[in-house]
Amino acid sequence: MNHLKINQFKCFVDADININQLTVMAGANGNGKSTTIQALLYFRRTIEHCGDWINGEYQLNKVNGLNVQLNGAYCLALGNSSFVLNRNAELNEIRLGLFNEKEEVTVTYEVDNRDAKLYLTPKALDKTESANFPIFKQEFYYLNAERIGPRVSQQLQFFDYPNAGWQGETTAQLLGLENGYYKIENERRFGETQSNYLIDQVNHWLDFLMKGVKIRVETSPNTLTAQVLIENQFTVSDPTLSTNLGFGISYILPIIATGLTAKKGCYFIVENPEAHLHPSAQSRIGRFLAMVASSGVNVIIETHSDHLVNGIQIGVAEKKIDNDAVTINFFNHNEGSSQPDVQPIKIKEKGELTDWPKGFFDQTQIDYSHLIRLKKNV
Repeated sequence: MNHLKINQFKCFVDADININQLTVMAGANGNGKSTTIQALLYFRRTIEHCGDWINGEYQLNKVNGLNVQLNGAYCLALGNSSFVLNRNAELNEIRLGLFNEKEEVTVTYEVDNRDAKLYLTPKALDKTESANFPIFKQEFYYLNAERIGPRVSQQLQFFDYPNAGWQGETTAQLLGLENGYYKIENERRFGETQSNYLIDQVNHWLDFLMKGVKIRVETSPNTLTAQVLIENQFTVSDPTLSTNLGFGISYILPIIATGLTAKKGCYFIVENPEAHLHPSAQSRIGRFLAMVASSGVNVIIETHSDHLVNGIQIGVAEKKIDNDAVTINFFNHNEGSSQPDVQPIKIKEKGELTDWPKGFFDQTQIDYSHLIRLKKNV
């Protein structure tokens, strides 16, 4: 189990957040889920900007005086330095990092509180001799909550490794790699299907999530564009543009494409994978992401969907992923506390949760109870 260190950053005074093979961030709005994702993304950007490129990976062995911007990379929009320093901070500094029982890498940033800056300045590094965390890999996959909606086409872009972009802007290009003959690993194939080709497996998983939906990709090197065409039960053999079929497919495609192609041992962070999906598809995308994590990708999810969590529980009960590989971090606010409370919840072998704290996906029961009381008063 790894832990994300967040010290004096935004709403956190000092917090250590559990990061498992499959990590779920859940809880009410404004309780630190997004801050946790932002802390990890900003730490990654620090490594990219200030680290060295050695033997195909980033290495951070010293601070080199370079400033790290607060806005732009990974869709971060943190504002200026005065916005990110915790209001109860005793020192004008922020610490972010990763650690476990044997290893640690933590950066301390200087914050100039007198003159708000659009960056933070790393001033110190604490690092064990061996620090082998996924964040140092070149491949780092992130999908923002605000993904690209339906488009007639997408521009072809250079990327260092196959990925769908931060907002799904290169999904069509990813799906069209090697003219449709890009291969994925066997353990990510759907069910008993045999094809290893990415486009075939995307269609198998799409059909699992949204019955009858199928895609194909057309790439035009001359116009530097790639286009996703979609079929469903009403357009069979006559594919239509994605702009004619709403947001659900466009929002889910980058998740499926990334989940099937992400390199083992790397991070895949996805915000609100349930967006624009029917509850049945929300549950099934939870099962899909459990499969991706089980295949060796470190998956981190921010969600407001109990259906998605249910899907992960089913994945555990069906032995698609080991229950010890899953952690649900429940973010909550306790009266009088100086920072959000983060309670780790585990899943038992049969899919049951070890805890069900107040406020954790209990709104359905609360609403039903309220309706019953209203009915009795009629």
